Amino acid sequence: MARKGRPNKEGEIPVVLRITMNGQRAEVYINRTVVPENWNAAKGQSKGKTKKDLELNRYLDTIRTKICEIHNQLVMRDEMVNPDVLKRAFLGKLEKPKMLCEAFREVNVKVREKLERGDVCEATVLRWERCVKYLEEFLLDKEGVKDIPMKKLTSGMVDDFEHHLRVKKGCANNAAVKYIRYLKNVVRVGIANKWIDEDPFVGKRYTRTKSEREKLTEAEL
Repeated sequence: MARKGRPNKEGEIPVVLRITMNGQRAEVYINRTVVPENWNAAKGQSKGKTKKDLELNRYLDTIRTKICEIHNQLVMRDEMVNPDVLKRAFLGKLEKPKMLCEAFREVNVKVREKLERGDVCEATVLRWERCVKYLEEFLLDKEGVKDIPMKKLTSGMVDDFEHHLRVKKGCANNAAVKYIRYLKNVVRVGIANKWIDEDPFVGKRYTRTKSEREKLTEAEL
């Protein structure tokens, strides 16, 4: 919309982004102006033919596209959506939730740093990196996306991921337990940083199977 009654020294009026949902609205000045006679309120664009008018209309189309993308992202993340939230997201003032696999990869970087110090072996690092790939596959299969906000991880999803590891990835008990414990460690980091409010691992215990190794015979020695 164009804000009438507040022309600049060139006689142009400011163009304002207005977001309306369910009777609520929010407005944002976009630092663009238009000649009052050129503004088409019904179409929300300038009907002028100058280079400035055409550039304004292209910019307005870009803004509309960006608002739609922001709306879709918020819906996919199951976030609250209203005009004020869209406005703050558009202005870059909306705090983005920490994503689960993103956080996992940040932990993986630190695990690899431990390898460089000699604190862990290469096999351990590879398991951590493999685990986040398995987690992405699981999320894509269950949620249709490769990552979710950490705060959306539930106890039931942890159980489903364990099932995914054992059944779809063919992990034996000890391997599955290791991967689940890696995820648990990432969640602990999330809790410490307040990226997640509730611990989905509360009440869960995972036990590794003891390997029964037979003694070597004299012939085998």
